[in-house]
Amino acid sequence: MNILINFSALKKGGGQNVALNFLHGLFELKYPTHTFFFLVVKHSAIHKYLQERKQQNIIFSAGSPIKRIVQEFFKLPKTLNRLNIDITYTYFGYGLFNNSIPQVSGVAVSNIFFPEIKFWEGSSLKLLMYKIIDRYRLYGIKKANALIFENQAMEERAHRIYKILKSKTTYIAPSFNPTFEQQELKINGLKKDTTKLLMLCGWQRNKNIMKVPEIASLLKQASEEFRFIITAPEDNSTDHLEFSRLVEKYGVKEMISIIGPVSKQQLKSLYSQIDFVLLMSKLESFSNNIIEAWYFKKPLIVSNEEWSKAICKNAGYYVNRESSREVSDSIYQLYKSENIQSQLIQSGLENLKEYPSIKEKTSLEIEFLEKIYHDFKTTV
Repeated sequence: MNILINFSALKKGGGQNVALNFLHGLFELKYPTHTFFFLVVKHSAIHKYLQERKQQNIIFSAGSPIKRIVQEFFKLPKTLNRLNIDITYTYFGYGLFNNSIPQVSGVAVSNIFFPEIKFWEGSSLKLLMYKIIDRYRLYGIKKANALIFENQAMEERAHRIYKILKSKTTYIAPSFNPTFEQQELKINGLKKDTTKLLMLCGWQRNKNIMKVPEIASLLKQASEEFRFIITAPEDNSTDHLEFSRLVEKYGVKEMISIIGPVSKQQLKSLYSQIDFVLLMSKLESFSNNIIEAWYFKKPLIVSNEEWSKAICKNAGYYVNRESSREVSDSIYQLYKSENIQSQLIQSGLENLKEYPSIKEKTSLEIEFLEKIYHDFKTTV
């Protein structure tokens, strides 16, 4: 088969790391009967990785979403026909290709499957924009020939809410690649006797990051010292400035370190310097923070939500993300209980055994593409 792997929507963040893991597995496995083509954004980490591997079958996608959609609809179908592409795998999202080639989509967007949750925040204009984006995402989910989910709760809701056939979906657990080049990360001002909580995220409101200053102020009342390590950028964005105002309001500047984005190579060093991982998302399809916390043996504090319980099971210390008081109390209780910490770490290591290696996950994805292509050919 001639298979197009569509990475055009992945320019940064965790999704890009997942894509790099997929490529790592793909090139190790080798598929002599398949030819792979890659649709990427120029100069992205994915493009650079493919260049390093001397890959020739690279097609460039426009960087902006609007230009990308126009390119997908009007220009790329001719290219895909010329290359005799048999199936496309969009990793993640949906490619608006104006052709009859079957498409498999990886599903990373979560809020569409939890319509009862008020996910977006902002002005009326912003909410309208988000609604349009969600409509497009839902269109892609329904239009795709098949879907790959990382979260079983989302897959079940796809069947129940949107009546998507079970034969069109599969659940493939995420994987984590611990074998990568290591780089040291220096975090200034950390004290040995301070309990460090890591929030590995940007300024996403979904992560509940704006509650951190208030949570810190409540923990400040304890005799022990706590410090929040946040990987969002100091970029003077609206969210950054609002967060800074809240830090001043609650008087917790000394309790918060904004260290900026961390590369994959610096993860081991980062996790070696923290005590707990804090993930207060309202919704996630999956978060690398979870599997990294388990792998690096750090207790995971996570929102008490349906999506998180489906993933973490007994390996998460669940908190009510809506209450700063309850979050701070839970953090303090976990800090005081070495027994609970040990149980969480052990449960995380047990959960890890259920997750595939990079090669195993990639193999499952390619097998699903082969199945969908076979099904498509037999029905045409």
